[in-house]
Amino acid sequence: MSHLRRDLFPVDPFCEDPTLTSVGLPRLPLHRRILAKLRLWRERARTRNTLAEVDERALRDAGIAPAQAAFEARQPFWRRLRSPR
Repeated sequence: MSHLRRDLFPVDPFCEDPTLTSVGLPRLPLHRRILAKLRLWRERARTRNTLAEVDERALRDAGIAPAQAAFEARQPFWRRLRSPR
């Protein structure tokens, strides 16, 4: 989570339910939690769009099956991204 500002993104996006698990910060007001969720969803959408654009050779070099990457890229943004390895 080093690339995310803790004051703007107070939850861990890689945990089971990021809306319930904090990373050591006090519980924020509802509007801040909603903003955090929207940021998480936007990041997931960007990640999946980027994954969909990676060519097969680069995926294989990274040890990721192209079929698995395609499956993950088609998932809706509100679902957590599973590890493609």
